[in-house]
Amino acid sequence: MTGLLILLISLFTSCTTEVTLTLKQDDSVAIQFEGGAGQAFAKMISSAAGLGGSGTGSDGEAGELLIDTGSVSYELAKAGFSEVKVSQKKGGAVSIIMNDKKQNSYLFSSKIVKAEKGKLISAITRKSLEDFYNSSDEQTRMILDLFLAPVFNNEEMSEEEYIEMVGAFYGEGAAKEVSESFVKINLISKDGTKETQNIPLTQLLCGNFNY
Repeated sequence: MTGLLILLISLFTSCTTEVTLTLKQDDSVAIQFEGGAGQAFAKMISSAAGLGGSGTGSDGEAGELLIDTGSVSYELAKAGFSEVKVSQKKGGAVSIIMNDKKQNSYLFSSKIVKAEKGKLISAITRKSLEDFYNSSDEQTRMILDLFLAPVFNNEEMSEEEYIEMVGAFYGEGAAKEVSESFVKINLISKDGTKETQNIPLTQLLCGNFNY
């Protein structure tokens, strides 16, 4: 899972990560991730986890790339996704396209996303994030713990306090990247209607929701 976890770290510490889920007529869900790695935080996490920071790109060339796209594709397929395509460019820009044919991936089992009556519904709450963490395997939890996220530790913390803590552990560069990062979620239902949410990464990691 190493390549996949570092990929997730790089995606979610970019300035804007865009995730698009499209519910198809056969109830399968097409998923697309787009993001660029936040270099400071990703390097600090890689160092803390004892992981490498280079890989092989989709063009087959070695270089200063964050992940091995072949390994990531393999791990995503093992996790239940199909038709997986992972690509990246030097500098950290990463794209993933895949399908969840039976809605049985961790996105749905944790109830972060729901499909009801032909419509995709975002259900990101403190509870669903806690369930995602608690249902993860030990290695995944270890990597998630590196974010120092209050939501995974049953802690209450303001986003300002969280950023200060990240800066103390990983440096001001990493704290700045996290504080400026957003997750843009597009949910497209069967009839083509689209709902978009822009959520600060700090809000997700602190679990500070008003709903």
